[in-house]
Amino acid sequence: MALNYLYGESFRPGNVDSSETDILIKNILITHDPDGRELDSEMLLRVIETIMHQTTASQVFVQEQDPIDMRSIVEESQDVLENPIFQISNEMLCKCYGDENVHESTLSVFHLLGSYRWDDKLLLALSAFATVFGEHWVILQSQSQNSLAASIALLKKIPDRNIFETIFVALTTLVKTMVEIIRIVSQFEDLPITHVELQDGTVTATKSLIYVAAYWIIRSILVSITLVTNLRAIEDEQVHPLSFQDPYSISSAVWEIVSLRSKINGIGTQLRTQVEACKQQTEQKMQKKLVNLFKEPQIDNQGILRMLFGLRNDFPLKQSSKQAKVGISSLKNKVVVLLISKPELLPVDELFSLVHQTYDHPLHGKVDRSYDILWIPISTSGKWSNNEVTIFNLLSNSLPWYSIRQPWSLSSTTINYAKKEWEFDENPSMVVLDPTGTVTNINADDMIWIWGAKAYPFSASREKEMWRTEKWNMRLLLDTIDPSFPMSVEEGRTLCIYGSSKLEWVRKFSAEIKDLQSLGAQLEVVYVGKKDQSVLVRNIVSSIEKEKLSHSLSLTKISLFWKRLESIRRSILRLEQTTDTDHILREVIALLDDKDEDWMIFGRSSSTNIVKLSGNEWTEFLSKRALWEKLMPDIGLEDAIRLSLEPQLTEPCSHSRVTRYNRELMKETVICEKCKRPMEKFIIYEVV
Repeated sequence: MALNYLYGESFRPGNVDSSETDILIKNILITHDPDGRELDSEMLLRVIETIMHQTTASQVFVQEQDPIDMRSIVEESQDVLENPIFQISNEMLCKCYGDENVHESTLSVFHLLGSYRWDDKLLLALSAFATVFGEHWVILQSQSQNSLAASIALLKKIPDRNIFETIFVALTTLVKTMVEIIRIVSQFEDLPITHVELQDGTVTATKSLIYVAAYWIIRSILVSITLVTNLRAIEDEQVHPLSFQDPYSISSAVWEIVSLRSKINGIGTQLRTQVEACKQQTEQKMQKKLVNLFKEPQIDNQGILRMLFGLRNDFPLKQSSKQAKVGISSLKNKVVVLLISKPELLPVDELFSLVHQTYDHPLHGKVDRSYDILWIPISTSGKWSNNEVTIFNLLSNSLPWYSIRQPWSLSSTTINYAKKEWEFDENPSMVVLDPTGTVTNINADDMIWIWGAKAYPFSASREKEMWRTEKWNMRLLLDTIDPSFPMSVEEGRTLCIYGSSKLEWVRKFSAEIKDLQSLGAQLEVVYVGKKDQSVLVRNIVSSIEKEKLSHSLSLTKISLFWKRLESIRRSILRLEQTTDTDHILREVIALLDDKDEDWMIFGRSSSTNIVKLSGNEWTEFLSKRALWEKLMPDIGLEDAIRLSLEPQLTEPCSHSRVTRYNRELMKETVICEKCKRPMEKFIIYEVV
């Protein structure tokens, strides 16, 4: 093919306001007939960047962290990526060898891409070029080391890559500029401009620039493909009969590429300014519209959810169990828990615990049709890294809840609203919407960590209600944490949890507990570590297992235990309680403050008869063996400990309390609020 195709074209539309440009735009718009199909533009751009990074010796493209999982792109956009790139690359290659000039060929490509959005047209065209360029590069790179590549290079007459290093660098720089402009076009395409009214002429001017930018990008891609597929022709034309090289052809090719890049870059500068203006206006108006929408009464949650997640896409969600695109309508008439977090979400152990609390919880089956969790990952850097994308794909395909299908495409309005109105920072947060879309709790994560599905419908009022009936007992401390807890409940045994960072003390305490058990105490002992998991704690856990000193939570469970205490503290403080007014808060803060080097708590299941001792108090208790050994068979271990340590009363306590008859209460030991001793129980009959 003659190189006239590159350098002989006379139609070069100038400024956007010129008459030639007006005609060009009309011709382009005739080809535009989108049918709603969609590409994951950001992910496809990353594939292109990866290819170009691998195929250039310069650092024009800087590879991010880990290579992106290409399969996720294909799986995500399989319906639109299966054939078009192959078809377009073939069409472009045919144009290179046809009789059309570059302008006519460019319009032909627009006809071929008529069904796509503007950014997707450019993406597919650039993907076609990246495919052709990448294939040639693989052969160029491998021909010196791989006999198959060398044979293909010989048959295709592909020359040595070093001769064309300048062209390759120029092409890579051109593609980088194209990628930047396509991202700008994608930003505009994603703006909900049909839902707001912008200043006169802003949208029209922006669209005109997009049409012109699209023309020059596709035209440049055609020129670039022609260069790549005709490297042999350029080499032939540059060789003199005396075998001296004339740099004219390579220089002309590079000049053409540089000129095209300059042209595109100039349009891109104008376009960037226009899109930024549209973006600012749109965000301001959408933010106000969203705030007002939350204030207005709604008949269901569809309007709210669509405004947050579904303005661009009718199927913005995915569900791991079905691996399918899901619409907002699947959440209609449900309580929706918006789980907002970084893409990494949580450490694996906490993640499994959260799944257990929400989906594997015994009560979940009774309410699972009434609520759903929607995971909304937000990158703190603003731009998703390849590593974050990989983590998101792994988690969203594994976890049992809904997630945003393309979280990197979340509108800035939604992200800003979450940060400002729902106070999202880097820590995971759960915002609850009732079936009408009303926000009932902007921070439900603590109550879900504590009670799981039992806390349904997870509203702030439900949190208050849960604490009104909650008691300070072993169930509150260990529910879902210790696997031996349900067995201890069934068998009616006393449970002792203890903490220390001193191995010798743990050994001594374990021996003393075994002595206590030999006296008939039905006692289950579990080590729960300390708030800060130091090397000392890890060594103690290991020694407990090796020496069979007692039971111990795993390091993972220890972490969850202390996280549970933190959740209890935050949840109660959110109700504006203090240590003076709330007994549970007082006890939890005492544990979290970690003032006692060594401590233990004794109690049974849901019983409020619970005793906490420091290491010194435990030593004092043991020293009074003659007293508690007599008391324990009659009143139990907990009361024996309490009576042994409480000062003896000089006179009887006259405090009494009248409550409604409760069979369970009759079985328990009730402690006097005044003297802290077991109370006698009597049944009073009222004559009506």
